[in-house]
Amino acid sequence: MKGKKLPVIISIPHGGTRVPKEVQGLFQLEEQEVLRDGDTWTREIYDFKEAVLELVETQVPRAVLDLNRGIDDLPPENFDGVVKTKSVFLNPVWENPEGLGEEYRNLLILKYYNPYYQKISDALNNPAIKLGIDCHSMLPENPFDKTAEKRPLFCISNRGGKGGELLQEPLSAPTELLDSFKESLEGEFGKGSVKMNEPFSGGYITRYFGMKKGVPWIQLEVNRCLYLPSEGPITAVPEKKHRDVIEELNQKILKAIKGLNL
Repeated sequence: MKGKKLPVIISIPHGGTRVPKEVQGLFQLEEQEVLRDGDTWTREIYDFKEAVLELVETQVPRAVLDLNRGIDDLPPENFDGVVKTKSVFLNPVWENPEGLGEEYRNLLILKYYNPYYQKISDALNNPAIKLGIDCHSMLPENPFDKTAEKRPLFCISNRGGKGGELLQEPLSAPTELLDSFKESLEGEFGKGSVKMNEPFSGGYITRYFGMKKGVPWIQLEVNRCLYLPSEGPITAVPEKKHRDVIEELNQKILKAIKGLNL
């Protein structure tokens, strides 16, 4: 891309698909469950390396290590914490149903979790950065509540209410910025395609980094119904027949970010 890069950090914490060799012998999930559990193809959807100042991503799957959780978010209190005991489909992740042992948990955090956060922290040292976007995908409906209404095409979050307003904790991005992003996305994807803080109000990354060094953070969720086949096997990398859809999504989201005029 020619010209000035956007003053944005892109974080893609759930796009990884490779189980680290250190824990392969203890890992129980089949490849298809790993791909369906994580944000498969988000590394391609949010591939703005040539357009933004900073982009941080990982090859480690969400089922192995969830970078959008705090390091003290662990079983048995939470099976869906930083190192999980069950997948989103409630199947055991590890050979031991109680989860991965402390030694291996600490190894994953030291080798993969801490460096991810350090990269973002280093990126925030760039005074040109004006926005961080933590990029995800979401299932079309709540996997734990089939009676819940179908999810929107996009959810953008700042840890506030449905209008982006302040609730019980500090906002990770100003309401006005969230409003502008909603308007910009709906300009590309249609009126009503975007909800704020519903069904997600933001994760640990937006809480941890939000407004650090004055930089706002927004969590962005794209509905998988826009690009991922709902049935049958999927591949770790999009096949040729899916690439046009991925590219179109990539360009429209990028145009919406540019529309913020940061």
